Amino acid sequence: MANIPTQQSEPLVKEPLDLVNAIEQLLAAPYGMQGATIITATGAAHSVTGYCMVAIQDGTQLDMSNCDTNWREISAGAAGTPVTDLLLPVGVPFYGDFTKIFLLAGKVIVYNK
Repeated sequence: MANIPTQQSEPLVKEPLDLVNAIEQLLAAPYGMQGATIITATGAAHSVTGYCMVAIQDGTQLDMSNCDTNWREISAGAAGTPVTDLLLPVGVPFYGDFTKIFLLAGKVIVYNK
């Protein structure tokens, strides 16, 4: 007798995390209880006072030459040229002392100090 593959069906009872999307899960994260700023506008500088930044959209890119952070820029490009654009993966917290954020693309949450 041949093995008949069983069809997996979606459960009728959902777990709490099955009812929210990835952005809602990031907004419910335990850090940032003192408030957050969601930045969605690109191509302009945004004044913030934050300590943690999390990308909430694929393709989020910072223009590091127009951001004010306590990060050091290390030459990693061809012939020692500084890297000025930074692609942020979704959901990964980046910590620092942020005072100005310049987005080229995407959306971020900046948790306030």
